[in-house]
Amino acid sequence: MMKMLDRLREETLELHKELEKDNLANKIMDNSIGMDDYTNLLFQNYVAYKSAESEIARFLLDYSSDKTNRLKQDLSGLGMYDLEFDLEFECHNEAEALGASYVIEGSAMGGMLIGKQLKNCKNLNGIGQQQFFSGDRSSMKGWNKFLKYLRTREFTEGEVNSAATKAKDTFLLFQKAFALVPDNC
Repeated sequence: MMKMLDRLREETLELHKELEKDNLANKIMDNSIGMDDYTNLLFQNYVAYKSAESEIARFLLDYSSDKTNRLKQDLSGLGMYDLEFDLEFECHNEAEALGASYVIEGSAMGGMLIGKQLKNCKNLNGIGQQQFFSGDRSSMKGWNKFLKYLRTREFTEGEVNSAATKAKDTFLLFQKAFALVPDNC
């Protein structure tokens, strides 16, 4: 398990840092985010999660993530209903789905920290309880389930390589999504 997990961390470290650097979530962390930027951040995440989660579910049979649905609920609560947008993203096997899942499920810790900080953003007072950036520890369940699954398996070098490549592709998917601005935002 450590070989797979270590390799995924190693291979994605720079992309992860780069993605966090210019992300709208930083405005939550410094309490400067406004409603338009927050709506945009939710939309960007929705597009990325929706594109990746449907592909992961094709190969990981017991995969269940509600991130896309929670984002959809939050966007609906902000009056955004036109969510028919996808970015091209494909998984071709279980190893690739695991690489994508590493990014999707691994985001839970950052999301939890962002959620805890959200209540300090005065420009967002009145948005109500958020589903995606809730700050709730239960958002870590998917990550813990992912780690548990990795512990049950041995992986070939080819599978590790495939998973690492797809994890990088998944960070690039988020990079593309974070460049989007919805029409009604």
